[in-house]
Amino acid sequence: MLKVLFADDEPLMLEGLRFLVDWEGLDFEVCGEALDGEDALQLIHSTRPDLVITDIRMPVIDGLELIKTFAESDFRPKFIIFSGYADFEYAKEALRYGVSNYLTKPLDESELIEALQNVTEQIRVERKKASRHEVVSAFIEAETVSRLMMRENAPGEVEQALKALNIYAGSRICCVLVQGETLDNSRMRSQVYSMNAKEPSRSMTAYPFVAGSLKHGYLLVSPPEGPELDAGVVTGWINEMRTRYSGPVLFSVSLEHHGTAFLNTAYHEALAAELCRSDVSTRGIVFFQQDKHEIESLPGGLKKLLLQSVTEGQLEPLNPLLSDLFKIFKADNTSNAWIDAYLSNIKAELLREIDGRGGDSALWSKKWFPPRVTACCLQLLEQQTLEDLNEAAEWFASADNNNQEDLLVAAAMDYVQAHYQEKLKLQDIAKHLHVNSAYLGQRIKKRYGISFNEFLHEYRIEKAKKLLRRTDMCISDISERVGYADADLFAAKFKALNGVSPSVYKKG
Repeated sequence: MLKVLFADDEPLMLEGLRFLVDWEGLDFEVCGEALDGEDALQLIHSTRPDLVITDIRMPVIDGLELIKTFAESDFRPKFIIFSGYADFEYAKEALRYGVSNYLTKPLDESELIEALQNVTEQIRVERKKASRHEVVSAFIEAETVSRLMMRENAPGEVEQALKALNIYAGSRICCVLVQGETLDNSRMRSQVYSMNAKEPSRSMTAYPFVAGSLKHGYLLVSPPEGPELDAGVVTGWINEMRTRYSGPVLFSVSLEHHGTAFLNTAYHEALAAELCRSDVSTRGIVFFQQDKHEIESLPGGLKKLLLQSVTEGQLEPLNPLLSDLFKIFKADNTSNAWIDAYLSNIKAELLREIDGRGGDSALWSKKWFPPRVTACCLQLLEQQTLEDLNEAAEWFASADNNNQEDLLVAAAMDYVQAHYQEKLKLQDIAKHLHVNSAYLGQRIKKRYGISFNEFLHEYRIEKAKKLLRRTDMCISDISERVGYADADLFAAKFKALNGVSPSVYKKG
């Protein structure tokens, strides 16, 4: 239910407003009444109404000054103003501040109801848009953290992503993986946790990210001068976080590292700790221990090629790529725990991609975790891994992702709608969303079946068709309005997509 506040220096007018319409039936709750602008100002701050209905002329602070005050503040309720006919010129100034409606005295019931219905719709549309924006922003932030943790960014993009997240080169970092419950939208936002309310520097930030089916994680970040992310601090944070989950969850924790260069290392440590826990049925916490795990460096390009082969449904390169990987495992005498962690990391990333394409990642997770063959026998493990990845590659080859909503693509499309009239490039949108432009282009093509440039041309031409049908604008002006500096290019694209020139289309 929405909250409404009345402001008028005439008590009879306030009483009339109270009974003129069925407020509850219109989904409004009257939260306050004020006899002058000063009282109204205080009541608005204390009750935070969705709508204020105010006379334009009041003592102490008039309605116009009241509207100006909130037009320049963070809290901006909707306003409906009313006054006598003599005040219309005065009221027009208020309309410039975005008031929702202007009504004249005496108030007419039907006009007020119509004004209230319009305001209600405005509020709902704005809230829906704000909610979607918040979800998209949270998704982009979590996606950015995931790509940083899993080393999916190009060097230049890493710096950009870290800056967007306010993570710096000297930061203390720690990775915590959580298994047993999915991460919902309410926990997708980064949160700051203070160790000491009197010392703001004594705080850390928890950045959530998705790490696979029924598994997600938090990147804990503390400034160089902030608290150490040792076992005591992390355990205290986990105990607080545990209360937010409805079911049992398992926590696996990396060592503390200094510097963003160790993001991927921290992720693998948490993964290795999870795989080596002795009792997965407990609700306990397991910490990575250096003497029990070995972190070996492997060529970053090898993992990228493996994932690319599977997600693009290319079966032919898989066998030689896996063969190269297991040769490294054997030559380096790598520990079983680390091999399991590395392969599980690959499969966790594939699960995220399966989710993104509308697949049943839970079904794949049951097949893959725990591994049916451990690293004790590398020959059998290589054969089993090849079978698993071949099966996944076949699924990707046949999967249809055309109808799957992609929040990243949705965010890109929102940007196109807001900026299509400007000189717009895919790199501009990728920079705005803090992602790789090639990666974003691939996501858009998977969603729409065409390249970004083709999509942009089609979108602009559709906007142009509406202008041609509904306005008397000349073709060169329409061309510029929809983002084409070159009218000849606009005409060529229009004809290529519609079979006729803009001038012929306009004539009907």
